[in-house]
Amino acid sequence: MEKLLLSAKNLGRSDQGKNRLTDFNLDLDRGQVIGLLGVNGAGKSTALALLSGALAPSAGSVEIAGKNLHQHPRAKKHIGLLPETPPLYANLSVDENLDFAARLRGMKGPEVAEARESIKKRLDLTSLGRRLCRRLSKGMAQRTAIAQALIHAPEVLVLDEPTAGLDPGQAQALRELIRELGAECGVILASHILEDMEQLCQRVIVLHDGRQVAEQVLDDSRLVRILLGAPPDDPEQLAGISTVKKAQSQGDGWYQLELAGAEEQLVQQIMDAGWRLRALIPAQYNLQSLLAQAIGTEEAHS
Repeated sequence: MEKLLLSAKNLGRSDQGKNRLTDFNLDLDRGQVIGLLGVNGAGKSTALALLSGALAPSAGSVEIAGKNLHQHPRAKKHIGLLPETPPLYANLSVDENLDFAARLRGMKGPEVAEARESIKKRLDLTSLGRRLCRRLSKGMAQRTAIAQALIHAPEVLVLDEPTAGLDPGQAQALRELIRELGAECGVILASHILEDMEQLCQRVIVLHDGRQVAEQVLDDSRLVRILLGAPPDDPEQLAGISTVKKAQSQGDGWYQLELAGAEEQLVQQIMDAGWRLRALIPAQYNLQSLLAQAIGTEEAHS
């Protein structure tokens, strides 16, 4: 089973003389949840529309299952999309909305009912099948919209602001559902809500004015800060050793590292290089600070 599900390279979109997204890159693995974080107008929805095939790129490409998404439209069968506004027909029942979504995905006959009942059971919607969607709570409407996105068993789930407008209890219940779904497929999640990013994502990409301006891994076990007594002249030398995926200088001999191997190996490689390791501690992330610094840095250069 392939681990890499989706890959976007140098993706861009411009219209009416404005760049909506520029040089966007992303690799999504099975079992991974990647977050796109940014303020309104940062380019999150544009990125999701391009990644899901709902919008054609002006530059770059998206590959899924080894095929160019925009050259092979049938590759969209691997993707489930939840847009910011749930695509529900208010005067149709939950069952009717799900049946419609199944038929749009090419299902016919008994296959439609089987898919509908299966996804309702999984998302705890069985008792709501005959209820009109206009009578659903906001949380149940979001669940129904996710059921639409999942009815054809896609490998990639794309979610745009899934918890926006929900009360705290509904939002937390939906996060638990997304976490469960993310364990078996790949999820790309756009949100301006920090709790979504912190609770769900292994990696967060910060967007601002249509550009990737920062990136943060949120797996604490893979982030460390080190203090070196004899640091290398170039921080890229740290990134060049096999146990390190990424290195960032923080000044005064401190570095933040994203690890690709065990800490024990890192210690040995630093000793072998003669950089004199003086401290190694788990790194802590602060998405509010990351967002503020990234946006502030970009605005300072604009």
